[in-house]
Amino acid sequence: MRSGLTLVELLLAIVVMMVAGVWLLSAYHSSLHLNDVARQAAVALGDLNDILERVKTTPFTQLATDFPDGAANGVVGGGPDRYGAIVGGYTLSNEQITVTHQPSPLADPRELIVQVTWTHRDRTYQRRLSTIRTSQAS
Repeated sequence: MRSGLTLVELLLAIVVMMVAGVWLLSAYHSSLHLNDVARQAAVALGDLNDILERVKTTPFTQLATDFPDGAANGVVGGGPDRYGAIVGGYTLSNEQITVTHQPSPLADPRELIVQVTWTHRDRTYQRRLSTIRTSQAS
């Protein structure tokens, strides 16, 4: 019976270890990316909640004025950014918040859809929440 390793066995073991190492590094890199996206999604949902809280406290007759339909960051005709102060500044890359009135800004009741869009590593992400408002007291 012979003892020891042959060169072929040693090389095979090294190849197996390298494949396993590459696989583990790839899995680690993917988990870091997913963790980063999840953190950004949590920030986006926080921004959405901030806007929705303001929508809920805004008088019904002011909704179309304070939250222009489909205007990115509430900017209309080169005017001021209306949403940056509400959310405490934009912390996500290329973050844009839009509020859409469905079926129209004059409808009663109407659904207000708040959407945040941002980019991360050249990919666009978005989250949205909505609420329904009416001029009738509940």
